[in-house]
Amino acid sequence: MVRRVKFGHHFYYVVTIEDLKDSKMRGKNIVLEGEIETKPLIEFLPMELPSWRTTFKLHGLSIEFAGSPCLGKGDRVKVYGRFVGDGIIATAIETERALFTTEE
Repeated sequence: MVRRVKFGHHFYYVVTIEDLKDSKMRGKNIVLEGEIETKPLIEFLPMELPSWRTTFKLHGLSIEFAGSPCLGKGDRVKVYGRFVGDGIIATAIETERALFTTEE
């Protein structure tokens, strides 16, 4: 039985990395928990509307988040977002101490 949780205005499927290997979850909202494997890269994007982009690896997947959360390598996180096949476009990142969200 697939478990779902509600976060904000959407439902997210609670998955493991094994659930994502067959790509049946592509395009779906998911939540994945794990430990950050790489040092997060936080980039400033100075375009018309300046913004920040954070990328890091979780279970070998690339996680991209529109914002600058206070995260580090080895932190345990729960990532909410859309699975795009080789990564996740995150809408929220939850740590033990904080919840970081971005506009949808």
